[in-house]
This record gives sequence, C-alpha cells and structure tokens, in this order.
Amino acid sequence: MDFFFGKKNAVYEKTEKYLNRIRETIEMFRKTMENYFGNGISREFKEMIENTHLSESMADDLRREIELEMYQKSLIPESRGDILGLIEATDAVLNKAQSVLYQIETESLNIPQELKEDLLKLINNNIYAFEGAIEGFRTLFHSLKDVREKVKEVDKRESSSDRMERDLIRRVFSSGYEIGQKILLKDLIIEIGNISDKSEEVTDRLNIIAAKRMV
Repeated sequence: MDFFFGKKNAVYEKTEKYLNRIRETIEMFRKTMENYFGNGISREFKEMIENTHLSESMADDLRREIELEMYQKSLIPESRGDILGLIEATDAVLNKAQSVLYQIETESLNIPQELKEDLLKLINNNIYAFEGAIEGFRTLFHSLKDVREKVKEVDKRESSSDRMERDLIRRVFSSGYEIGQKILLKDLIIEIGNISDKSEEVTDRLNIIAAKRMV
C-alpha cells in the first residue's frame, strides 16, 4: 500500500477536509435551489449563489493543496495520476452545479409552478448521486471492496435521472409555453441532469482505482 492510501498523513487529512467541503458546498447548492423555487430570483437567492461560489473556491484551494502535497511526497506515479484524475473529476461536478445557478440567474429563468415539484425531485436525485460519489471516494481509504457498492448506487441514480429528464422534457414540449421558454427549460433540465452524469464519471474512476488495487 503506497503513501496516499495510508491514513494519518497530510494527503489523507487534506483529502478528508476536501471531501467535507464539497459535501457542504453541494448542500448549499440544494438550499439555494430550494430558495429559488420558493422566492424566485431574489436578492437572497443571489447572495446564496455567491456563498456557494465562495465555498466552491475554498474546495479549489484544498484541491490545490492536495495536488502540491502529492507532488512533494514519494507517491507512486500511477497512483498520483489516478488520484489527481479522481479529484479533477470530482471538482467538475461542483463546477456543473455552480453553472446551473449562474444559468438561472443570467437567463432570469421563470419556472412554471406545475414543474417545480418534479424539478426539485430531479435536483435531489442528482445531488444524491454526487453524495454517493463523495462517499465512494472516502471509501477508498477504508474498504476497497465496498467501493463497487457506491458505484452501483450512483449508477442507479444516474439512470433514474435520465428517465426523469426525459419525462420533464416531454412535459415541457407538450405544454403551451412559448418556444423560447421551452428551449430554456429544456437546457436547464439537461444541465441539472449533467450533475449525475459527472458523478458517474467520478465513480468510473473509483471503480478502476479499486480494481487495480485489489489485483
């Protein structure tokens, strides 16, 4: 077992902080979206977007600390590449969630009341997928054999998200909304669904890393 996978070292400790931070950030994303559905594009919503962005920036700072620490230590090059790729894939999920918030704000999107409940279900499903990926990342330190269970959980969430996206898009285009609004809503639905797609990319990497180390 090489340096990264040993506990009680700087890389491990920084990675735990990083995972805690991204978990907090995705929860902030959830609360920001709930605020939007309840109050629209309010000043509070914009402040919550900024707070989510600041939390994401803190996660970026931790990610860079991990990368620097890994290059300073005698880490097996293959393991370094695997973990750096995993961290980058994880960071991409947060970026996608952030882009959803900016999309809503910049386009001043107005969500029809009859879509809000199902859109929130889609959002929560995608957040659960990311949380599963985060736990899968954490599981690398503790139990390689349990990583695949986390991978399966995220895969189920991603498949469920695909079905929910298709249903929502059908509803949008069978509605009487203006064509411009239909296109904007479709783009938002797809962008939300991309969170679970990106989460699955994280678990794909987790699966490969776990498989390598179990050989």
